[in-house]
Amino acid sequence: MKNKHRYWLMAFFAVSMLELWAEMAANTTLRNWTKPLLMPILGIWFALETAHIRKFARNTILSALVFSTLGDVLLMFAGGPSGPLFFLLGLGAFLFAHFFYTGYFFSKDKRQNGFLKRHPLWVIPSLLYMVALLWWLWPEVPQPMRLPVVFYAFTITAMTLSVINLRGQVNSAVHNQLLTGAFLFLISDSILAINKFGHSFDGARMLIMVTYILGQFFLVSGARKTH
Repeated sequence: MKNKHRYWLMAFFAVSMLELWAEMAANTTLRNWTKPLLMPILGIWFALETAHIRKFARNTILSALVFSTLGDVLLMFAGGPSGPLFFLLGLGAFLFAHFFYTGYFFSKDKRQNGFLKRHPLWVIPSLLYMVALLWWLWPEVPQPMRLPVVFYAFTITAMTLSVINLRGQVNSAVHNQLLTGAFLFLISDSILAINKFGHSFDGARMLIMVTYILGQFFLVSGARKTH
């Protein structure tokens, strides 16, 4: 599909580079401007590129990006005095983003006979990964956060499975793009949890943003090609 609005895409990657530089340089002032702009710019590009598709499908992806933007903004305050509250609010915003992504991708299972229905054992690796991660982090997760964290973990796992389920129903190149996006988003959230709950490491914030930006781009770009 020809990209008629590449300047918005160029703007997205330009702001992404500024955001990554701000993270690397610990430039909070710049980060406060670049991070909230990322998903709106990507959303504008997607909206312009998909003006011809059904409004419901288009708005589902745009809603995921709206809640992602809200999550980005809320998590920017997670290091302050009310950090736990803003972390949970940010988690909630991204929870809704994943709901919209999951609903969109499962809605593309036109035959109601998706890959996972025919190959249910493919669910197991994703579930094992999430259970292992939660088991490792569990001692450091504060009691009030445990239920929200578990719920979020299984929600993003469901989003990943909704993409796996499309195997054989969309073009293989498009499916690979969507799958890359889902896995990168999963990795980004996993590193965020690892960094948050007692296992921080140098470069974690940078790695979170690189995988997040690319994950969102591949998901949105792949969704653009599923029509």
